[in-house]
Amino acid sequence: MKLVLACLLGGSAGWAADRRVKLALACLLGGSAGWAMTAPGAGAPVLASGYGAGLLWVGLLTSALAFPYAALQFPSGVLVDRFGVRATAVTGLSLVVVAHVAALVAPLPWLAVGARFASGAGFAVCFVCGTSLARDSGTGPRGMGIFGGVALAASGFAVLVVPFASLVLGWRAAWATTLAVVLPALVLSALSPGGSARRVSPRGAGSVRDGQLFRLAAVHAATLGLGVVLSSWATTLLTDIWNFSSAVAAVVGSAVLGLSVLSRPLGGHIAALWPGLSRTVWVVALVACAAATIALSWRSTPVVAVLAVITLGMFSGLPFASVVSAGQARLPERPAAAVGLTNTAAFGLVVAATPIVGWAADHGYASWTLVAVAALWLLPLTALPRIAAPTPQPLPDARTPSTF
Repeated sequence: MKLVLACLLGGSAGWAADRRVKLALACLLGGSAGWAMTAPGAGAPVLASGYGAGLLWVGLLTSALAFPYAALQFPSGVLVDRFGVRATAVTGLSLVVVAHVAALVAPLPWLAVGARFASGAGFAVCFVCGTSLARDSGTGPRGMGIFGGVALAASGFAVLVVPFASLVLGWRAAWATTLAVVLPALVLSALSPGGSARRVSPRGAGSVRDGQLFRLAAVHAATLGLGVVLSSWATTLLTDIWNFSSAVAAVVGSAVLGLSVLSRPLGGHIAALWPGLSRTVWVVALVACAAATIALSWRSTPVVAVLAVITLGMFSGLPFASVVSAGQARLPERPAAAVGLTNTAAFGLVVAATPIVGWAADHGYASWTLVAVAALWLLPLTALPRIAAPTPQPLPDARTPSTF
């Protein structure tokens, strides 16, 4: 079966094909979650009209997915470690499919909110499964960076595709396009060979309280969480503070996440070549993002705003692969739980900070809010995690039992 999947995805026999299959499926899982996160907002006017609601309600759809997505990252990691990637991925994706099919039936606001909430739970499992597959692919930090870049690319691609799909599908566009992304991931997950789940010892179970893991979570929360928060309000902030037109602000602001599509794989490449420099990369990224946020807080020449946004996009994505890989290395018996814990911190910050920044911008406090966000970028520097000596990952072959 592995060979069949490898052929379907353009691979060849042997461990090289196996790792390409795992990395490709990891990208599908992460990309489906990224697509779903931005799909409703991308087609907001048509969606709101179809449901007879306002744009505020469309924003509620994003929160309805984001809350369980954030809260269930760690429990999802525990389940992935206990039952394996295949079983949990199929379960999570099946929940998403059922919820989206139900939402397609009729434009009922309560049904849409319920479907998004259920999907948030399913996608939380998908993202953690994706990080586990990226790790098990044997591609190291490079693969993890590619996985992270694809997840963000899918979010951006949804912003491009859903408005055009709305011209044909109307209010169903967000639901139908998400299904189109999720179904291939579900089919490949179901067809992929199963493997034995990891057996976690009681000693291993207690290691989730590792202080270094919480320090890694702080770095992850800042570099991932604050990047998402700023990208969510970039257009508004550039319009209010810098007096950019809406069109220019949208183009410039999109670079916060858009450039992360490049910087995440670049960060993985750097971590693979020079693993000892990961801590330095984190420091440089946090300081650079803090400086860029300060530069955005007060209007000067427009070039400053553009350079600040480019800095945010490039440096916020650099730590992703090395932080996630370091977290998995801290808990070799429970790598998915480690990722879930760090993701809970990151997405929890997104859920908490996004409405606060929006409220502040709406009430004339945009500049001072950016100063506060700049301080948050620097907070992880007060307790930076240590880096353990890197250990090479074994390449998968016929003698190595799959954790999938």
